Amino acid sequence: MEIIELKSRTVISDSRGELEEIVKAHSWKQMNRVRTNQGCMRGNHYHKSLSELHYILDGELKVRIKDLRTKEESEYQFGKGSCFIVEPYEFHTVEHLTDADYIVLFSEEFNPQNPDIHKDIQTYA
Repeated sequence: MEIIELKSRTVISDSRGELEEIVKAHSWKQMNRVRTNQGCMRGNHYHKSLSELHYILDGELKVRIKDLRTKEESEYQFGKGSCFIVEPYEFHTVEHLTDADYIVLFSEEFNPQNPDIHKDIQTYA
């Protein structure tokens, strides 16, 4: 998992307001807005080729990652303004500690006929 440090981002201000550069990385193909109720879980899967960038607009999340290639496991807590990338072969689970609102960018468009969503980690156990 890559945690994106947003402290060095560029903010351009003038009389109209602000423009804030959040991310300058990757080529993203799809953007989703996710709203989830406190206590609910999302994820519980991994992708073979897709990367996901998450930008938290509001709320608190606990994210559990198991890198299926290295077997390394980690846990993170994120809040408003946090940004992170889930890479291929990182089994990820998102627990919503509060009601949450966030943007998820995908490196590939979702294909319902051939979804890159895999739940069976026994192959990598």
